[in-house]
Amino acid sequence: MIKIIKDGVKNVFGIDARALSVFRIFIGLILFFDLFVRIFAFTAHYTDLGVMPLSFYFNTYAGESWWSIHTLSSSEYYQIFLFSISFIFSIFLILGYQTKLSTIMSWILLISLHSRNPAVLQGGDVMLRVLLFWAMFLPLNIRYSLDSKFRKVKSDKIIISFGSAGMLLQIAFVYFFSALLKTGNDWFPDGTAIYYALQLDQFATHIGKFVLNFYDLMIGMTYFVYFVELIGPFLLFTPIFFNKTRIWTCFAFFVVLIGMALCMRLGHFPFIGIVAFILFLPNAILNKLSTKIKLLIHKEDYRIYSTNKSYSRAINLVALFFIIYILLWNIQSLGKINAVPDGLDFIAHKTRLDQYWNMFSPFPLKEDGWYIIEGTLENDSKIDLMTGKSVSYTKPEHVASIYSHERWRKYLMNLWDRGFAHHRTYYLQYVCYDWNKDDEIRLEHVKMTFMLEMALPNYEESEIKPTVLEEIDCR
Repeated sequence: MIKIIKDGVKNVFGIDARALSVFRIFIGLILFFDLFVRIFAFTAHYTDLGVMPLSFYFNTYAGESWWSIHTLSSSEYYQIFLFSISFIFSIFLILGYQTKLSTIMSWILLISLHSRNPAVLQGGDVMLRVLLFWAMFLPLNIRYSLDSKFRKVKSDKIIISFGSAGMLLQIAFVYFFSALLKTGNDWFPDGTAIYYALQLDQFATHIGKFVLNFYDLMIGMTYFVYFVELIGPFLLFTPIFFNKTRIWTCFAFFVVLIGMALCMRLGHFPFIGIVAFILFLPNAILNKLSTKIKLLIHKEDYRIYSTNKSYSRAINLVALFFIIYILLWNIQSLGKINAVPDGLDFIAHKTRLDQYWNMFSPFPLKEDGWYIIEGTLENDSKIDLMTGKSVSYTKPEHVASIYSHERWRKYLMNLWDRGFAHHRTYYLQYVCYDWNKDDEIRLEHVKMTFMLEMALPNYEESEIKPTVLEEIDCR
């Protein structure tokens, strides 16, 4: 009986060393490309010349318990230095060089960057930083790394510890608590959530707009997503018919995440999710894949990753504490009980483990639309600074394409929210600066208008309501 229980625990909470190392490579790549995308709005989002100067940042977020080394200086060269260091450690993580140090530094620099400008963040950012947190408890360099090639790295087949359990449980928490927060009738029983989500032109891709033509299909998709998120996390940890249950559950999550990536512009969230579920792939499926992919062949005899060193015991105790803490934090996020003991909230804020998985919860947004940033030049001509064309109040053919990338989309969608109203002036000031620093014809005045369009049931068309949010004279 004891052996059966031990084998069950190994299966449920263990991570195959090959999966863990593939995870490291892809997480490093996501970190690298995330930094690369941010470069295109580097001045706008992370310097005093942009939308979040430090004086405004400290006034706005003075009450938060976050910390950020990115706020120690407003110098553009200082930010370039930090970005450069982040790039270096992301490359080291991909290669598996000085892997433990690279993981820790990547996590520190990432949460620091996130805290520098929260207005551009989305769910994928939260998921990336919590996965990096748990990665610090795991031997990511165990396979396919420079560390394992040039150093004596213990190369076990199965990694099992409170760190591995914490990583897997964290991934499950994302979807389970997201399902619990989906309390609107659009998810269940109506099944119309995906219909409304794909009506949001700021998100929908061309494939998403095509799928929008199939109403009954979207109802089935809604139920599928909802119940995969609700039931899937339990199936991932069931020891009953373990291999088949785990494989089919992972497949269901892959379908959900690939569907998200194809139908909606959600930044790197779906890709992080896909990479995360690699960790759940059981040893049996990886052994079968190894017949096709020689790199996945295990050369070592079966051993369990464990050690009796006091250091390892201490790390496991820390991991156990955070498993309990994050579970309580997510229970508290449901808003029904104060689960985290008084005075311990600061731990989540300092480590940026503060998480709230409210993706399209309690129901998808109903308010959609697009922006017209009308600029008046010194020669009295007018231009839409969003498109670079003459001002037109006609709806763009593909609204999602007017945003240069995900960071600007998320930031501008936030500006429609009343809670971000005080950010609007700083955005328009940046627009003035960005135009006037290069163009010979000076920008004199800029007006920000949101063309509000509601998502309505049964394919009804909404009246479009222009709403002027802010306007300023350029200095």
